[in-house]
Amino acid sequence: MTHEPRRSSGLSPSSSLDDWQLHPRLLADSLPILEHDGLQFRLVNDRRFIWVLIVPMHPGAEQLHRLPPTLRESTLQALQAVSETLEQCYRPKRLNVGAIGNLVDQLHVHCVARTTDDPAWPGVVWGSGERQPLGPLESLARVRAIAAGLTTKLARHSES
Repeated sequence: MTHEPRRSSGLSPSSSLDDWQLHPRLLADSLPILEHDGLQFRLVNDRRFIWVLIVPMHPGAEQLHRLPPTLRESTLQALQAVSETLEQCYRPKRLNVGAIGNLVDQLHVHCVARTTDDPAWPGVVWGSGERQPLGPLESLARVRAIAAGLTTKLARHSES
Protein backbone atom coordinates (compact mmCIF):
# COMPACT_ATOMS: atom_id res chain seq x y z
CA MET A 1 0.00 0.00 0.00
CA THR A 2 1.41 3.38 -0.97
CA HIS A 3 0.51 6.68 0.59
CA GLU A 4 0.61 10.05 -1.04
CA PRO A 5 2.56 12.62 0.92
CA ARG A 6 0.36 14.94 2.93
CA ARG A 7 -0.16 18.18 1.07
CA SER A 8 0.63 21.42 2.75
CA SER A 9 -2.38 23.49 3.62
CA GLY A 10 -0.74 26.40 1.84
CA LEU A 11 -1.65 28.59 4.79
CA SER A 12 0.94 30.96 6.09
CA PRO A 13 0.72 33.19 9.13
CA SER A 14 2.00 36.05 6.96
CA SER A 15 -0.76 35.61 4.35
CA SER A 16 -3.01 38.60 3.87
CA LEU A 17 -6.16 39.44 1.95
CA ASP A 18 -3.93 41.28 -0.51
CA ASP A 19 -2.55 37.87 -1.55
CA TRP A 20 -5.98 36.30 -1.97
CA GLN A 21 -7.76 35.89 -5.32
CA LEU A 22 -11.02 34.16 -6.09
CA HIS A 23 -10.53 31.06 -8.24
CA PRO A 24 -11.41 31.84 -11.89
CA ARG A 25 -14.07 29.12 -12.05
CA LEU A 26 -15.85 30.47 -8.96
CA LEU A 27 -15.62 33.97 -10.40
CA ALA A 28 -17.12 32.81 -13.71
CA ASP A 29 -19.90 30.68 -12.21
CA SER A 30 -21.17 32.91 -9.39
CA LEU A 31 -22.22 36.43 -8.46
CA PRO A 32 -21.09 38.41 -5.40
CA ILE A 33 -23.56 38.82 -2.54
CA LEU A 34 -21.41 40.41 0.16
CA GLU A 35 -18.17 40.17 2.12
CA HIS A 36 -18.04 39.82 5.89
CA ASP A 37 -15.37 38.87 8.43
CA GLY A 38 -12.85 37.53 5.90
CA LEU A 39 -15.50 35.62 3.94
CA GLN A 40 -17.04 36.16 0.55
CA PHE A 41 -20.64 35.08 -0.05
CA ARG A 42 -21.56 34.29 -3.65
CA LEU A 43 -24.70 33.17 -5.51
CA VAL A 44 -24.19 30.38 -8.05
CA ASN A 45 -25.48 31.75 -11.34
CA ASP A 46 -28.00 29.02 -12.15
CA ARG A 47 -31.73 29.79 -12.10
CA ARG A 48 -32.58 26.12 -11.40
CA PHE A 49 -31.21 26.24 -7.85
CA ILE A 50 -30.88 28.61 -4.91
CA TRP A 51 -27.19 27.99 -4.25
CA VAL A 52 -24.84 30.04 -2.09
CA LEU A 53 -21.07 29.68 -1.74
CA ILE A 54 -19.08 30.77 1.31
CA VAL A 55 -15.45 31.40 0.37
CA PRO A 56 -12.85 32.09 3.08
CA MET A 57 -10.68 34.89 1.73
CA HIS A 58 -7.45 33.31 2.94
CA PRO A 59 -4.63 32.54 0.48
CA GLY A 60 -3.99 28.82 0.14
CA ALA A 61 -7.13 27.72 2.01
CA GLU A 62 -8.17 24.30 0.70
CA GLN A 63 -9.58 22.36 3.65
CA LEU A 64 -11.99 23.55 6.34
CA HIS A 65 -10.20 21.70 9.12
CA ARG A 66 -6.89 23.37 8.21
CA LEU A 67 -8.15 26.96 8.49
CA PRO A 68 -6.88 29.10 11.35
CA PRO A 69 -9.31 28.49 14.25
CA THR A 70 -10.92 31.94 14.17
CA LEU A 71 -11.54 31.76 10.41
CA ARG A 72 -12.86 28.20 10.71
CA GLU A 73 -15.29 29.35 13.42
CA SER A 74 -16.33 32.36 11.28
CA THR A 75 -16.95 30.02 8.33
CA LEU A 76 -19.16 27.75 10.44
CA GLN A 77 -21.08 30.73 11.83
CA ALA A 78 -21.50 31.96 8.25
CA LEU A 79 -22.88 28.56 7.26
CA GLN A 80 -25.41 28.87 10.07
CA ALA A 81 -26.39 32.35 8.84
CA VAL A 82 -26.71 31.21 5.21
CA SER A 83 -28.77 28.18 6.23
CA GLU A 84 -31.15 30.29 8.32
CA THR A 85 -31.43 32.88 5.54
CA LEU A 86 -32.22 30.31 2.84
CA GLU A 87 -34.79 28.62 5.07
CA GLN A 88 -36.45 31.94 5.82
CA CYS A 89 -36.45 33.23 2.24
CA TYR A 90 -37.13 30.04 0.26
CA ARG A 91 -38.64 27.42 2.63
CA PRO A 92 -36.70 24.48 1.14
CA LYS A 93 -37.44 20.82 1.85
CA ARG A 94 -33.72 20.26 2.53
CA LEU A 95 -30.48 22.22 2.68
CA ASN A 96 -27.55 20.45 1.03
CA VAL A 97 -24.18 21.50 2.42
CA GLY A 98 -20.78 20.47 1.13
CA ALA A 99 -17.15 21.40 0.72
CA ILE A 100 -16.10 19.08 -2.09
CA GLY A 101 -13.07 20.70 -3.75
CA ASN A 102 -12.45 18.08 -6.42
CA LEU A 103 -12.62 20.51 -9.35
CA VAL A 104 -11.75 23.76 -7.55
CA ASP A 105 -9.22 23.30 -4.77
CA GLN A 106 -9.84 26.75 -3.27
CA LEU A 107 -11.98 26.19 -0.17
CA HIS A 108 -15.62 27.07 -0.73
CA VAL A 109 -18.64 25.75 1.13
CA HIS A 110 -21.83 25.08 -0.81
CA CYS A 111 -25.26 25.62 0.69
CA VAL A 112 -28.10 24.67 -1.65
CA ALA A 113 -31.78 25.15 -0.86
CA ARG A 114 -33.48 22.05 -2.29
CA THR A 115 -37.14 21.70 -3.17
CA THR A 116 -39.02 18.62 -4.36
CA ASP A 117 -39.71 20.34 -7.68
CA ASP A 118 -36.12 21.30 -8.49
CA PRO A 119 -34.83 19.51 -11.60
CA ALA A 120 -32.25 17.41 -9.73
CA TRP A 121 -34.48 16.27 -6.84
CA PRO A 122 -33.84 13.94 -5.09
CA GLY A 123 -30.38 13.54 -6.62
CA VAL A 124 -27.41 15.84 -6.19
CA VAL A 125 -27.12 19.22 -7.92
CA TRP A 126 -23.45 18.80 -8.83
CA GLY A 127 -23.20 17.89 -12.50
CA SER A 128 -26.97 17.87 -12.96
CA GLY A 129 -27.85 19.10 -16.44
CA GLU A 130 -26.82 22.34 -18.10
CA ARG A 131 -26.43 25.47 -16.04
CA GLN A 132 -29.11 28.06 -16.81
CA PRO A 133 -27.78 31.56 -16.04
CA LEU A 134 -30.04 33.99 -14.21
CA GLY A 135 -31.35 37.07 -16.00
CA PRO A 136 -30.25 40.45 -14.64
CA LEU A 137 -33.45 41.20 -12.69
CA GLU A 138 -33.70 37.65 -11.36
CA SER A 139 -30.08 37.70 -10.15
CA LEU A 140 -30.58 41.11 -8.54
CA ALA A 141 -33.70 39.93 -6.71
CA ARG A 142 -31.97 36.82 -5.37
CA VAL A 143 -28.82 38.67 -4.34
CA ARG A 144 -30.83 41.38 -2.57
CA ALA A 145 -33.03 38.90 -0.68
CA ILE A 146 -30.08 36.79 0.44
CA ALA A 147 -27.92 39.82 1.29
CA ALA A 148 -30.70 41.32 3.43
CA GLY A 149 -31.18 38.08 5.34
CA LEU A 150 -27.45 37.52 5.75
CA THR A 151 -26.82 41.06 6.98
CA THR A 152 -29.35 40.57 9.77
CA LYS A 153 -28.19 37.05 10.67
CA LEU A 154 -24.46 37.88 10.56
CA ALA A 155 -24.98 40.93 12.79
CA ARG A 156 -26.85 38.74 15.26
CA HIS A 157 -24.09 36.09 15.22
CA SER A 158 -21.43 38.79 15.71
CA GLU A 159 -23.21 40.04 18.83
CA SER A 160 -23.37 36.62 20.48
